[in-house]
Order: sequence, then structure tokens, then C-alpha cells
Amino acid sequence: MPADPADIGPAITPAKIEGWESSTIHTRYPNARDGSTDPSEGFYDAAANADTAVAGRATLIGTERRRFGVQVQDLIWPSPTSGLLNVTLVDPDQAVNDPGISTRIEVDLDAEATQFEVMI
Repeated sequence: MPADPADIGPAITPAKIEGWESSTIHTRYPNARDGSTDPSEGFYDAAANADTAVAGRATLIGTERRRFGVQVQDLIWPSPTSGLLNVTLVDPDQAVNDPGISTRIEVDLDAEATQFEVMI
């Protein structure tokens, strides 16, 4: 099957590899996986778009976050159409009184409980 002209241009365009690293994170976590053996893949029409994507990813993974498992002794059914569930986690034992988002929700119907994974 012959290639369409629209397919030939992107196929012969040279690749540009973008990267990002944080010396602060690397110093604090020297054994952390750096992503060089299995980099995140993305395809963009312009280098500026790739730079924007890399900067966004750096904002997400370059910020230190704390993760908590929170057990609620009640059934909570958040609506998936509402987006991520924003919470304020208060735990004096962990010295936490901060806003966060729930990144995982597990409803246990037998125990009538809900387990949240909260990122602060």
C-alpha cells in the first residue's frame, strides 16, 4: 500500500528529544527512578508544544507530595462527572491540616466503608 503524502512529512521529520530534571529532587531521592530507561513518549507538531508538555509534567512530578490512606466508616458515592474530589485532611498525629485531592476511591459494600487515597 503506498504512503499518502500527508503521512510522508511526519515520517521524515527529525525527532527532538526533550528532557527535564530537578537537582533538588535528585539530591533528596538519589535512588529514585529517573525515567531515562523508560521515558514518557509524546508526539507533537511543534517543539514549543513539546516544551509545554514537558513543563506541565515537571510541575506534576517535580513537586513533593505526601500520600495518605484515609478510611471513612460510611459509604460515600462521589459522582465521576464532578471531577476529582477535593478534601481537607486533618490528622494531628501526622502533622497535617492541608487541602488535597482524592486520587483513588475504594468502596467496600460489605464493611460499609470507603477508602480514599489522598495526595497533599
